[in-house]
Order: sequence, then structure tokens, then C-alpha cells
Amino acid sequence: MSRRVIPGLEAPDATLEADVRNRLDQVEEALEKSVRVESSGLLSETSSYLIAAGGKRFRAMLVLLAGYFGDPTDPRLIPASVAIELVHLATLYHDDVIDEADSRRGAPSANVRWDNTVAILTGDYLFARASELSTDLGTDVCRLLARTIAVLCDGQIREVDSSAKIEQPESNYLQIINRKTASLISTSCRLGAMCSDAPIEHVEILDGFGDALGMAFQLSDDIMDITASQLELGKEPGSDLRLGVYTLPVLHSLATSGRRDELARLLGHGAPDGERLDRALEIIREDGSIEHAREAVAGEVARAVGLAERLPLGPAGHALVQLARFLAHRCGAEVPA
Repeated sequence: MSRRVIPGLEAPDATLEADVRNRLDQVEEALEKSVRVESSGLLSETSSYLIAAGGKRFRAMLVLLAGYFGDPTDPRLIPASVAIELVHLATLYHDDVIDEADSRRGAPSANVRWDNTVAILTGDYLFARASELSTDLGTDVCRLLARTIAVLCDGQIREVDSSAKIEQPESNYLQIINRKTASLISTSCRLGAMCSDAPIEHVEILDGFGDALGMAFQLSDDIMDITASQLELGKEPGSDLRLGVYTLPVLHSLATSGRRDELARLLGHGAPDGERLDRALEIIREDGSIEHAREAVAGEVARAVGLAERLPLGPAGHALVQLARFLAHRCGAEVPA
């Protein structure tokens, strides 16, 4: 199996951990089967390319965990998890074209391995396959998945529109990541609850939990991109800055830093690289903006934990709380016990 285990995210209950791992193996097998195309060797190869490269299957795991608030053995949970992963994979193919990325998951990106046209069409195909799978899960699931894909696209367009713009409010960036990242994580939680026939009040709580978790997930990644080492990240720090994506710490520095004029000059000539990038990262790391972003992570994690604690007590609820707290821990944010 090409799924990668996430260190530190083992479920606190050994039985739950074993059960989720077993179900994720089933998701992996179904995911690989879902992109086999008998009539086109090339499409079959391109659509399975990132699956074979590996992945944490984070969103599929959330679908399965949310299923424990209904019937966790409901057979709909596996295809629902596959559909969510296909949507996520589709966005990766498109992101690599937009970012002109050279690699993804340690392998050449699909746009490099083939070309932009093939990568775009492969992403389109994966969106279509996800939609096709959802038709067997009911009208409500189809509607939810379609709406989520539309929100994802809206978030990506907003990000492109704001690229390399120095003067933009933090609220603009938070809206972008809510659409581009949090929406799919929220849908993962909601879908797992829906497909296990969880009570409606639990469906809504899990939806809100996923929204908070998704925000914390992206904000934590933004901090790590500035503070972590190349060894920790698996890539050079500052990749967002090089792409002209100005995340929460960057926008806070541009608005409040005593060296904001210098930072604006460094970023005012287009996405920085080399010495300009190093100096920009130095300013952002030293002026308090990282702590500001950590406080935002802590706020979202606290919101996620508060929602999870409204769910029935049990191993799945504890796992959701641990998952939220892990996102705070990995970027140095502090959340009260």
C-alpha cells in the first residue's frame, strides 16, 4: 500500500487504531481500482501517478473517524472516503500546474512528467470520477460534493487574484484558506457522519469541527513553511513566498512590523528568491508575526476541541481531540489542556 502513516497521529485507543488502519487499507485498494481505465493506458497511468507516489489519506481518515458517531461499518464509508481523496488529488494536479511545480511527494510532478495539458485533464478526470462515485451515495452526497468542488475552485481563484499583492487584509487570506483547505476537511467530517447515519446534531458538530481543524491545518502549515528546516519540511522553507502566496505571518509583518517598509521593498519586485527571500524570512521570524499566527492556530484548535467535546464520549471523540491538539503542537502553538 502506498499510504503513509502520520507520525504522532496514532489513535489513543489501540482497537480504534487497528480498525481505522484496516479500513484505510480498504480505501487504498478501492482508490487504486477507481482510476483504472481499461480503454486508455495513458489516462490510467496519469490518474494513478500521485496515488502511487503515496499520501497520508488524512481526509479519508476523517471520513472514517466521523463514521464512528453513526455506524462505522456502513459500507458507504469506503466509497465516500475514496471520493474525498479523488477530489483532493484532483486539486494537487491542478495546483502543480498553477504553481509550475517540479515535484510532488518526492517524484516529478505530473506536469513535468508529462505536460500541463495532461495534468489538467487528469485532474478534471479525477473530479469526474469522484462525482460518479458519489451518485451511488445519494442525492445529498452528490450535492455536498459538487458544492465543495465549487468552493475549492473559488478559493483557488481568490488565491490567484491575490498573488503577490502586498496590500491585502488578513481577513482576505483567511477567507481563501477557508475555501481552499478547510472546506474539503469540513466536508470529509460531514460526509463520514452522513454516510454512517449519525444523528443530525452530530453531523452539524462534525462539520464545524472539520472547518476549525482545516483552518488550523493550513495555518500550521503556513508557520512551518517559515520556521521549519528543509529536513523537517522535505523542501526548502519559504516556498509560499517564492510563489507569491502571502500567508498570515507575512501579512501581519507587512501591516505591523517595525521593518515593514523593508519587507514591502523585498516583496515589491515580485516573488523573492535568494538573498531577498532569506532577508524576508528573517524579518518575519523575528518581528512577532509567527506568534501572532500561532495564536490563530490556538484559537482554531480550541474551537475544534470544544466542538469535539460536545460529541458522545468514546475513542473516536478522543482521537479527534488528539488530532486537533497535534496541529497546535507541531507549529509551537499553545492550547490550554
